[in-house]
Amino acid sequence: MTAGQHPKYPTMFSPIRLGPVELRNRFYFSPHGTALTVGTKPSDDYSHYNVARVKDGGCGLVIASAVVHDRGVIYQPSPYPRENIASFRAMADAVHAADGKIFAQLWYWWGTLGQWQPLSPPAPSLAASAVQTAWYEKGLSTHEMSRDEIKSMIAAFGTSTANLREAGFDGVELHAAHAAVLEHFVSPYFNRRTDEYGGSLENRMRVLVEALEASREGAAGQMAVGMRFNCDEMLPGGYDQAGAREILKRICDAGLVDFVDLDVAVEPNQLGIGMPPVFVEPHVYKPYVEAVRDAAGSVPVLSVLGRLTSIADGEAVIKSGLCDMVGATRALIAEPELVKNAFEGNEHRSRICIACNWCCAAGTEAAQGCAINPASYRERLWGVDSFLPAPVRSKLVVVGGGPGGMEAARVAALRGNEVVLIEARDRLGGALALWADLPSRDPFHRAIDWWKDELDRLGVTVRLGTTATAASILAERPDAVIIATGAAYSRGGRCAFLDIDIPGFDQDFVYRPDEILLGRVPPTGKVLLLDGEGMHASVGIAEVLASNGCDVDYITPGFAPVSLRLYDSLEAGFVITRLRSMPHVTFTPATWAKRIGDHEVTLYDSFTNIERTVRGVDAVVLSTGRLPVDTLSRQLDGKVDQLFTIGDALAARPFATAAYEGQKFGRYVGEPDAPKTFGDAYFSAKGAELYPVPADMLRN
Repeated sequence: MTAGQHPKYPTMFSPIRLGPVELRNRFYFSPHGTALTVGTKPSDDYSHYNVARVKDGGCGLVIASAVVHDRGVIYQPSPYPRENIASFRAMADAVHAADGKIFAQLWYWWGTLGQWQPLSPPAPSLAASAVQTAWYEKGLSTHEMSRDEIKSMIAAFGTSTANLREAGFDGVELHAAHAAVLEHFVSPYFNRRTDEYGGSLENRMRVLVEALEASREGAAGQMAVGMRFNCDEMLPGGYDQAGAREILKRICDAGLVDFVDLDVAVEPNQLGIGMPPVFVEPHVYKPYVEAVRDAAGSVPVLSVLGRLTSIADGEAVIKSGLCDMVGATRALIAEPELVKNAFEGNEHRSRICIACNWCCAAGTEAAQGCAINPASYRERLWGVDSFLPAPVRSKLVVVGGGPGGMEAARVAALRGNEVVLIEARDRLGGALALWADLPSRDPFHRAIDWWKDELDRLGVTVRLGTTATAASILAERPDAVIIATGAAYSRGGRCAFLDIDIPGFDQDFVYRPDEILLGRVPPTGKVLLLDGEGMHASVGIAEVLASNGCDVDYITPGFAPVSLRLYDSLEAGFVITRLRSMPHVTFTPATWAKRIGDHEVTLYDSFTNIERTVRGVDAVVLSTGRLPVDTLSRQLDGKVDQLFTIGDALAARPFATAAYEGQKFGRYVGEPDAPKTFGDAYFSAKGAELYPVPADMLRN
């Protein structure tokens, strides 16, 4: 692209100045927590992660999340200790070398309890007042800070800013949203104080004002200083949009900020809005930003607007004057080159975030990443520049066209291998395609469409509607075979609660989710849905059946109607609300089936074992456990040079596992010294290169 006005997005790809800093374009990588640290130092992986989003015409700015003080932090970087400056400097240097700018979001949040020392009980969480934390299941309260503790916190903002200036950062953003400590002081909901830091608006703003002043002093005129701010707390007794306007106007009129980043949501109370899943309108923040934006006056306004995945939408928002810059986190986690591709006219090459929120839920599985882009967070090893030609061009046969199979085929083809993908169904997508057909989940199809386009672009031979056998696979004379045939729901209703078949499971009025989703005539009348999994299939099928007039009794062995995974992905509240709004759905928790009789089911309390019988049942749906479909793996064992089973065919797990293992094992094809089987890979030493080091020890 030559210099001058961009032909399609002239506003997006025009420069903007935030205080003393000029940015080359108006899209930013918004701040978010990561575990890409070594202690409290940013790791080399964190540096590669940020660089991947700014290089070659990408984002003009990344805003890295950083804790204002290293006490009370778990797996988050902090610029407060001087010994961390070198790692922050290395990350800033790398971003600058890629022609980007880097700010840090400085925050302290009430959920960051931390520890006094490794493995100790939790240290207290500091706040304006002693309030019950929203981690209600743990029964915790915050510690009301003393005046001296407040002064120490304010000083920490100044020290961290000064250390970032020394490290070469271009700006800081003080976090006064999402229930960070600065919001706690401003908020009449959280702040119950009666001293000079509580009561009147002027008093409640005092800590925010003093923290901004401390950061401006630490910036010494060389860095942009701004704040992230909630447009509405949406809490009873909290500040509303009118209150937000007043606070914002006072801060901007006082010249305390060079920009404001407008947001919505208190964490964790409103995480479903803060990281809106597929059930929420994409630009959910927009009306809130519209309501307060003009209070900022001439100060540039930034916002992520909720879920922004389109550069065209960003261009329209900026052109309208609502925002001066727009940004995203999840869209850029899914596609690091989202901005670059738009700049170069290759938007069709970009993955589009499907808002499944694995990036949020992964932490509870001791993981981090993206369900549709397994290279995300692993750019140092798996970034776009890592696809060198395989040492030995090989032929790969992939069996199964779900996310795992498609990713394995894509990765192997990118390295110059010949790839044939065989899928028994007449379309690609596997279980993800079935989920995508459920109500309100259509955006899931976007990932499948992207993979299909990539396989076509790379010349992968795709055979749909073809059932692979061991003989037909061997007839291809492959050097490597990857089995990605997924998992099937247990015929007998086995699940984690009770891993045995339910007597009577084989009757003709008993259904499995995949049978309904694949087109078997759906049940009617009175339906008992036994949910032993709690994921999209069960809740989605319940909604479909209820919409078709069925009376659905939704039965689960635990107290919660859905899996904890849907809570972790911030989807549970939405799917439960949808089902509760339907007059034909009832929930029966702590219950399971003893046996299925002639249109009757004997149920029992999962704690007391007390039985009862439900009669007049027209259908039973066993949405229980999933079992690997791995017959081909056993039949081909020892008959090809490389044989890998991946995803649910290896063991039923979260669907993000499929694409991850597709990439991992697809990279082994054509590598003479690579593992030959899953077992070889599993029992081999991990290797030092997999582990992060501080960013000042940067590895390429």
